[in-house]
Amino acid sequence: GGNAANTACAIGRLNTYAEVAIASSAGNDANGDTIIKGLQKDDVDVRYVERFEGTSPFTYVISTNDADNSRTCIHQRGNGCLTVNFADKIPIDEFSAMHFDTRYPDAAVLLSRKCTERNIPYSLDVERPREGLVDLMSNATIVLCNSMYCDTILGQSETQKTDAELVTRLRKVIADQAPRAELAVMTLGARGSCLIRMAQDLQSGDDLVILTDGDSETTPTVTKRHGAIWCPVWRGCNIIDTTGAGDAFQGGFISAIWAYVASKGGTKVIKSTHLPMNDRVLAHSLRIGTRVATRKIEAPGARCGLPYIGDDIFLQSEFNALLEL
Repeated sequence: GGNAANTACAIGRLNTYAEVAIASSAGNDANGDTIIKGLQKDDVDVRYVERFEGTSPFTYVISTNDADNSRTCIHQRGNGCLTVNFADKIPIDEFSAMHFDTRYPDAAVLLSRKCTERNIPYSLDVERPREGLVDLMSNATIVLCNSMYCDTILGQSETQKTDAELVTRLRKVIADQAPRAELAVMTLGARGSCLIRMAQDLQSGDDLVILTDGDSETTPTVTKRHGAIWCPVWRGCNIIDTTGAGDAFQGGFISAIWAYVASKGGTKVIKSTHLPMNDRVLAHSLRIGTRVATRKIEAPGARCGLPYIGDDIFLQSEFNALLEL
């Protein structure tokens, strides 16, 4: 379990377009074996999962089908972790890009610094202030956060923020904390998501629809306004459980981004200074992330609903359109 594991499984189920491995840890108990088997089932390479003596962490999630779709998580910590010594031996030159959360901060910071030295771009899942987060954000290429993180850093306003205010707050936080970031994505729950390019202000062309393509009424139409690209939620979905929805979105989004970049020149392009992306590339990537998250919330648990690429016609079409750009 955990954020990065959920995201890895989301990518693994889209493995026609990206291969994925995970660096983490698990105990040598039955729960640890179950964790490993679950990752392998979703085509996640587990060679870099450190096994330790003792019990694995696990979480019980109690969800309700009330009006708020509330859930309660009861987490039991394991008695081991991904150690710096183990992480230091991971051959990161095998990878074109990396994605981090902050569950094991010492190991994550070590690997992120190696990425920076080797010009390997990485994305970062930002939930809340945690140990090691400042170091990880300082060299991240893509930052993915929720609106609550900006509220934590800048303070919560008494009224619901306008779209323009959300963009201003996101841009300020990323400029201050992630000076090398090229893209920042903020998830907004029922309001969808928005994306900003840090090196380019998108003020011109506000309210221009950049993705329609004659899709069905439930498919989100992506627009740009207030200096950001916006993707609303998928309409008409049957919400069962929102556990892991953000992880699922991130898996779909970064899978799309790196699949596109790789299709335009492979590792050489991925390790270049800037990501070669236009509005439509980013729009397709947001819609792919939104689709993966939508499928996830229509089933219980963090992974049961994650779509397989072969079973989702929309994702197949969206990836094909993305890679033809």
